[in-house]
Amino acid sequence: MSHSSLETPIHASLVRPILLGGAERELVLINLLAIVVLLLGVGPHPITILLAVLLGSAGHSLLLIAARFDPQMWRVYARHLLYQPFYPALASFDAPLSPIHPFHKQPR
Repeated sequence: MSHSSLETPIHASLVRPILLGGAERELVLINLLAIVVLLLGVGPHPITILLAVLLGSAGHSLLLIAARFDPQMWRVYARHLLYQPFYPALASFDAPLSPIHPFHKQPR
């Protein structure tokens, strides 16, 4: 297999998102942290264990559905929140048009 000087093979693991159990890693860890806090904070009662199992199974199922839709949804949402002050939603029908600056100066 010969590659030209302009082509460089990239391994698939370099461009795939990092998933944990098929869902986003950060959100799975937050879900596990919530389960641990629930179990250790309230105590190992039957209702608490039932809530932890329900939170674990339903939470991970919802995270799997979200990861099938977009594997980097959390990062996209965090970037949206970060850029929101720079791109405010202030458009209206009577907003003035932005000026168009010519690339070249036109001779007079």
